[in-house]
Formats: sequence, structure tokens, C-alpha cells
Amino acid sequence: MKYLSSTLFVLVVLNLSACATSTYSVGRDFPTEQVNKIVKGKTTSAELKQMFGEPFSKTVISGTEEKWLYTLSSGTAHAQSFVFTMKVETTGQQKTLDILLKDSVVTNYTFTEGPGPMATVK
Repeated sequence: MKYLSSTLFVLVVLNLSACATSTYSVGRDFPTEQVNKIVKGKTTSAELKQMFGEPFSKTVISGTEEKWLYTLSSGTAHAQSFVFTMKVETTGQQKTLDILLKDSVVTNYTFTEGPGPMATVK
């Protein structure tokens, strides 16, 4: 009888634990090796489209200025739920190329790349 109770207890505890995995991706990938080819005051919007494709978003700043954004944020989250605790691990990457154009010519840009905003640091 004691063996049956112990087995039943273990089965109940195992049923109360669970795990789930989820992946996410926002934006579009773009070739980061092309970023160093951008020249302020020279690179045009047509050249940017050849290098990176259409931007993820375009914002009009003024009659002659635009902001183009190339971005990708992707990753995986894995959660394990136990009877009284939960363990969550996330991995991911984020890269962003932010470009300011005036009269269709690059005036400034910034590029960042690193772990995603929700990545677990180990």
C-alpha cells in the first residue's frame, strides 16, 4: 500500500509540472556586412535599397528628411513549470540600423547588434 501511495504521489507531481517553448521574430533580416559601406553625405536611398532591400519602416521627418529603420529581433523562450516554482530561459538577438536621409542622401546612421531585450544573461 505504501508503494502505491508513493507511486501515486510521484505521478501527481509529474502531472503538475509542464514545459513550453516559444519562438518570436519581429522585423526582417538584413546583411550586416554591408553597413560599413554606408558613406555619410554620399550613399543614396537607391543604394540603400540595393544593399538592404526595403526598410522595415520609413518615417517622414520634414519635407526633405526621412528616417529609415532596418531591424530584426528574434529569439526563443523556454519555460518549465514545477509544482511551486518556474524556470524561464530566453535567448535571442537584436540588430537595428537607423538611417537619417536628407534629399535621399544619408546624413547620419547608427547600427547596434547584441542580445535580444529579453535574453537571459548566463
